[in-house]
Amino acid sequence: MSRLKPTNHSSHSLKLASIFAAALLAMSLIGCREQSQVANHYEPNFLFAKATEIGQSKEDGELDRSFNDTRDLLAQWFGTLDDPKLPEALKEGDYEDLISEANLKLAVGTPSAPGIYVQQCVSCHGLSGQGRGVTAASQDPYPRDFRMGIFKFKSSPRSAKPLKEDIEKTLRLGLSGSQMPIFDKLSDEEIKALVDYVIFLSIRGEFERRLIQLAATDLDGERIYDRTAEKSVVDGQLSTASDALTQIADRWVQSVDAAEEFPRPDFPIFGSETVETKAELTASIEKGKALFASEVASCAKCHGVNADGKGNQLPDYDDWTKDWTSKIGLQPTDLEALLPLMARGGLKPQPLKPRNILEGHFRGGRTPEDLYRRIRYGIAGSPMPAAAVVQSREEPGLLDEDLWHLVNYVLSIAKVPPPPMETKVVSTQ
Repeated sequence: MSRLKPTNHSSHSLKLASIFAAALLAMSLIGCREQSQVANHYEPNFLFAKATEIGQSKEDGELDRSFNDTRDLLAQWFGTLDDPKLPEALKEGDYEDLISEANLKLAVGTPSAPGIYVQQCVSCHGLSGQGRGVTAASQDPYPRDFRMGIFKFKSSPRSAKPLKEDIEKTLRLGLSGSQMPIFDKLSDEEIKALVDYVIFLSIRGEFERRLIQLAATDLDGERIYDRTAEKSVVDGQLSTASDALTQIADRWVQSVDAAEEFPRPDFPIFGSETVETKAELTASIEKGKALFASEVASCAKCHGVNADGKGNQLPDYDDWTKDWTSKIGLQPTDLEALLPLMARGGLKPQPLKPRNILEGHFRGGRTPEDLYRRIRYGIAGSPMPAAAVVQSREEPGLLDEDLWHLVNYVLSIAKVPPPPMETKVVSTQ
């Protein structure tokens, strides 16, 4: 990474300004080219393709043919922005209840009557679910890019996909402390349409990434898909692609069985105590406070000994940023090295801010069970790790009851935020 020189601060600032200007120009040119060549198609994942090219030490443009093949196959199987459709493989068997094609149509609507996703979500998450709508760059944290297939707040384990109910919960409750609003004015039908469309965008995006990876690492120069080839060749290519698609969809179906229920402990949980059990709750809170600051739980390293978000850990980044920076050997702070990637859709990396627990902004829900799962499972896509749960005090780690003590402590110190003001979501139609 290039270092700033104290005596040349202004020239370095000008250099960075020119970098950003070049990146914006390149992005606009990409966007114009894409609109002119494939109008109404989902935006290809230029960012991941370039990151793969760099990570695999490919020559510039070496993956272009495979990238075009991927685009053709995605359009054939998933349709267009105006007319999304389900791949045939996802219309039967275990996948029948995963996504309703009618809900996809309701979500996008028509060019003359935009659907609920276009009206409410595009300005932040983008038409293709790429997390780069027109307002995205001004937000912290950035809107979610659905195409990695990672969701932070869910009732299933860290490595599992969320349940439909988890996505619905995020829509109905919003994400406190972020610009994700509460959608409490939408009908049940509209909510379900949004849930299905988010899952659709995620599966489509993850499938696109898988095809790019296949082309870069596993196919040894073979075409990922060639619509001009003879039928036997195309059938073989589609079989490989179909296997990749069903592997992704299987994880969504299996998430229902992955979700666990955790019974509350014998001691009271904050908010449910009685006069008779208040002393027990106080003792639990004190245990949670000690655990919070301990090396075993390690909460204070990030959240600070006062739970105010001021820990002593070095700045870190989420997995969406690491995917195109540190994962391919580039530092998130080296903006000059990141220029080719920022020109293809990467937003300027933002270091994460550990939650200030005192403020009480608990994204993903504030019930004791919600907080318990955040501690037990960690938060996917973030540095928040899963707890090391053990069965006895002889083992290094936390007992199940310790997690509940932490929940009681967190709830006891968190301020309850005031009811959110009504949020007006600007339509992009």
